Amino acid sequence: MGGDGRNRTADTRIFSPLLYRLSYITVLAGRKYKDIFKTQKNFDTVSKKSDLVIDNGNTRMKIGLFIDSRLDGVLSFSNHSVKDVEKLIETSGALRGVMSSVTEVHKPLYDLLKGELDMLEISPATKIPISLDYDTPHTLGMDRVANAAGAYLLYPDTNVLVIDFGTCIKYDLIDSGGTFRGGAIAPGVSMRFKSMHEMTGKLPYIKHWTHKEVTWPGKSTQECMVTGVIEGIQSEMSQYISTASGIYGNLTVISTGGDFSFFEKAFKNLIFAHPYLTLQGLHEILKFNMD
Repeated sequence: MGGDGRNRTADTRIFSPLLYRLSYITVLAGRKYKDIFKTQKNFDTVSKKSDLVIDNGNTRMKIGLFIDSRLDGVLSFSNHSVKDVEKLIETSGALRGVMSSVTEVHKPLYDLLKGELDMLEISPATKIPISLDYDTPHTLGMDRVANAAGAYLLYPDTNVLVIDFGTCIKYDLIDSGGTFRGGAIAPGVSMRFKSMHEMTGKLPYIKHWTHKEVTWPGKSTQECMVTGVIEGIQSEMSQYISTASGIYGNLTVISTGGDFSFFEKAFKNLIFAHPYLTLQGLHEILKFNMD
């Protein structure tokens, strides 16, 4: 898969001394980092409250370090990286944690977190700082709940449409009173390319493409497929934004998830990117339950 845009991130310019070291971990995830992390006494964490926020996926986990309620660094590890997480806990001085997981947590990791941190495990029964107007809350993904909580934190008293570009694209509405109003779920970029290949006899599986191939009318099969996927999603986004704006005035539209970079140019100055929205929402849920 390709694309040449970059997200506009209004919420990531946060460079404390600890984040400066943590920022390397994002790039060097999976490699040893004993020379990057020094000892805990090098950081002024004694008088500060440090929390770990873990978004555990099928194969990898994203970990946010919050110091005094401020996102200070984001790391990405294999979800079996017990030693890496142990080192992070030791270095950061974190005492509390929250985890949302889409899969069963690796037992050694689970035991470490429960043993070292005051842990909140997110579930449909967890208390949340927003209201839900949803018929089947037990089926509602906690990533969507966290995104809604994060959106309400960042844009209080504002109607917000969150577009989350993951395996599936989630469109979710949060009104100015902090109520989650529901939304829509659609196939993501990779899923669309993969399904066209797997559900037909001859269409190729496109993993790499450029924005030059988004052209109408397409002059090759790859151009036609790329255009169908990318312009199809753009039209879908435009329709949901238009519909939501008709229902809720003064709508703010925000995005999260890496695939937004493919659409940033088309929606410049209309959609604001918050790549760590899910982590921020999970931390807000942690504070709501533990503070």
